[in-house]
Amino acid sequence: MSKTGINFEYVSEYLQYVRRKRTGWLAEKELYWRNNGFPIAEPEVGDLLEIICKLKKPGKILEIGTCVGFSSLLMNQTVPDASIITIERNPVMIKEAKINFELYDKARNIQLLEGDAANILPDLNGQYDLIFLDAAKGQYPVYLPDIKRLLSSEGVFISDNVLFNGFVAKGAPDRHRNKTIVMRLDEYLKMLEADDDFKTVLLPISDGVTLSIKK
Repeated sequence: MSKTGINFEYVSEYLQYVRRKRTGWLAEKELYWRNNGFPIAEPEVGDLLEIICKLKKPGKILEIGTCVGFSSLLMNQTVPDASIITIERNPVMIKEAKINFELYDKARNIQLLEGDAANILPDLNGQYDLIFLDAAKGQYPVYLPDIKRLLSSEGVFISDNVLFNGFVAKGAPDRHRNKTIVMRLDEYLKMLEADDDFKTVLLPISDGVTLSIKK
């Protein structure tokens, strides 16, 4: 479900046409959350997470930006033995995510940390095999040093919504109030690409996704 300004509309429509749809209880919940306006990861981003989880088989996962828990539950379903820490600051999302984890995370492998990731990340220790960033876009440059510190050697790092409807590539926002977000995402992408400890590819899917490995 590519955003306007990322891909040609006919390309986006074709990608959705040929994509194999998810099935099962999580697919039903995904459709419900999407239809009710919850900003969960887009279908192709979920597919990417699934593929990386199957390839990497991470033992420890860190997610920044829980929303209602869709991506955590997707990763939990894909690698059931992995321990997942997920961070969320929005009380509405936290309330919904807690209900979903109680219902569907039977092994209690998902731990939800409540609060601003900028305050929580510096206090985290250990190494994570997979980190998924899908949170406040203007804070991405702030999060990056701690993400790098927490990511294991040869760990995989995925960040979502990095092109912000294409405005980052254009170098200008759709409205003045989004100028800071565009500037900070541009700064973030340049930081990530310039860091010799990462190998990164920028994928023009959904709202723009980076896939990095720590060397």
